[in-house]
Amino acid sequence: MFLTMSYRNVLGGLVCSLALVACGGGGSSGTDDTAEPASPGKESGVCGEQVGAVNQAALNTADCKFLSSYRLFADSGDPTAKANGTGTPYDLTTPLFTDYSSKYRFVFVPEGTQATYVSREAFDFPVGTVITKTFSIPADTAFRGPQNESMIETRLMIHRESGWVALPYIWNDDFTDAELRVAGGTVNVTTIHNGQQIDLAYQVPDKNQCKQCHQYSDGSTTGIEPIGPKARLLNRDFDYPSGAGNQLEHWQRAGILAGVPADVHSIETIPAYSDADATLLSGQSDAGLMALAKGYLDVNCAHCHRPEGGASNTGLHLEYWRDYETDPRKHGVCKKPVAYGGGSLSYDVVPGDAANSILHFRMASNQPGDKMPEIGRTIVHDEGLALIEAWIDSLDATTCSS
Repeated sequence: MFLTMSYRNVLGGLVCSLALVACGGGGSSGTDDTAEPASPGKESGVCGEQVGAVNQAALNTADCKFLSSYRLFADSGDPTAKANGTGTPYDLTTPLFTDYSSKYRFVFVPEGTQATYVSREAFDFPVGTVITKTFSIPADTAFRGPQNESMIETRLMIHRESGWVALPYIWNDDFTDAELRVAGGTVNVTTIHNGQQIDLAYQVPDKNQCKQCHQYSDGSTTGIEPIGPKARLLNRDFDYPSGAGNQLEHWQRAGILAGVPADVHSIETIPAYSDADATLLSGQSDAGLMALAKGYLDVNCAHCHRPEGGASNTGLHLEYWRDYETDPRKHGVCKKPVAYGGGSLSYDVVPGDAANSILHFRMASNQPGDKMPEIGRTIVHDEGLALIEAWIDSLDATTCSS
């Protein structure tokens, strides 16, 4: 079971702000924070139907006040297991860093429909698809799993006729339900990492910040898209109740994804990098460091730093598939910053010299205007920084010049 609320308070007063962002579009149900909160099970209209399978009608049309109104999970108080309908758990080879939180992900594709495989971008999901991601903070990062963690929020991305919308829900004190909020906020929480206590002011982004990360523009239209469900991040085994198996093959067998290559080994795949791997970096080859660093930068930075993203004008494009040898400047090598002053530093990446590279400096900073990523973290990811430092220092030293 999840940690009790009393334990959450011992861990530093987990919920000091109950404000979360509504990162997506509208809907038919009320979400006015100034109104008297409704009680779970007291919603009206399509959101008030509390019994049955997945509430597809509500997903398609309404921003329900309570997460339980969508009936996505058999136990409305546990969004980490036993999904209803086609709900399928998944994980990424290397996850986005969010203040050492654990994340539990599910995809729900409407019955009788399929997503279509796409080689580089997120899959083409049919209207009615919902993706859930639950953020939990462990009491100690050495001991993860729902029984050792305290849930903070569950975010939904729903594909409606008008496009993708994102809705975040914060969990109540006894973990019986989560409630939609429409403004960004701060959640104070404490965790232990590598034996050290970390007091976090966990930040939930506001509406515009959410679009900043999920923005996708094809040149004619601009909207938001999922970030995680891409082939290069999903091409790994997952421990299903029926046994471990490749996620892409499992999705295809389950009938929720079509077009997976016959040989999944042919798919260019981001290698796994976990916090524990930071202690092994000294044993990595230069090629190994390159692959790990490019994978980390892809999942943590490339949703903005690509031609279709919010940071397209910077010239720093960090997709994993982009070849380093033929395009080192796109990776920041000897490239002057475009949208950042740089201070005493002149180049995004100085080969062989992480200490004088803007990329390393901004990842190591927590100062507004300096830190990267700008949102999604409130502390430095030490293990990620160690990887990027090792990678830059492994590059053949070059004297950058104008």
